[in-house]
Amino acid sequence: MSGINVSEANAAIPRKVRFDDNIVGALAFTLFFFALWLIPAAWGAYNDIRDTHIRDVLRREGYAADGEITKRRGTRTGVDVEYRFSVNGVLYSGSAEMIADDFRVDAPGEKIPIRYMPKDPRVNQPVNWRWFSASWAMFYLIGLGLLAGAGAITIAGLRKRKLARLGVVVEGKVTGCAPDRNRFKVYYEFTTEDNASMEGSTRMPEECEAGASIPVMYLRSDPKRNDFYPV
Repeated sequence: MSGINVSEANAAIPRKVRFDDNIVGALAFTLFFFALWLIPAAWGAYNDIRDTHIRDVLRREGYAADGEITKRRGTRTGVDVEYRFSVNGVLYSGSAEMIADDFRVDAPGEKIPIRYMPKDPRVNQPVNWRWFSASWAMFYLIGLGLLAGAGAITIAGLRKRKLARLGVVVEGKVTGCAPDRNRFKVYYEFTTEDNASMEGSTRMPEECEAGASIPVMYLRSDPKRNDFYPV
C-alpha cells in the first residue's frame, strides 16, 4: 500500500492536521473578491440610505414643482432621465432612474412632478423616483453568491479536515481508473472494521491499475465519507 503502515496510521488518531492548501487557496481567492465587492456595496448601501432619508424628508417638508425632461435614456427596468425646474425664476436640475410602469416619456420637453426642499432646491427628487435599481439587486446577489461560496468552501475544508484527523485507515482495492481532465478518477472498494463492504472514488495525479492496493481512510460514524490516505 505505497509503504503506508495501517497500524501506525490508526495509532495516531486523532491526528494533528491543518487545512488543505487547495482549500485555503480557494477560500482566500473567494474572500479576496468578496472584499473587492464590499467596497462598491458599502458605497451603494450608503447612497441608498442617504437617498431614502432625503425622499422621506421631501415627502414631509418638500414643495411640489413641475419639472421638464431635458434628456432620457431607456433601460431594461426603467428610464434614466435628466430634468430641470424653476424656483423663483432660478433654474435647478437633477437626474434619476424612473420606474417604467409608473413613468413614461416619449421625448425631452415632457413634464415630470418634482419635490424639492424650499431652503435648498438643489435637494430634489422626482415624485416617482426609483429608489432601488434592479442592477443593484443583481449586484447584491453576486455578493451573496460569493459569501455562500466562501461558506461552502469552509464547510468542505472542515469536513476534509475531520476525515484526515479522525479517519480510520484500511487497505482498499482499485476497481477502475479513468482520465479526468489533468488527473485521474480512481474508483475503489474497501471493508470497514465492521466487515461492511464500501465503495468510493477520488481524483489522483497518477493512474492506478485495477486490483492495485491503496490506503483508504473513512469515518467510523459515516463510512460513506472516505478518501485516499493521506487526503
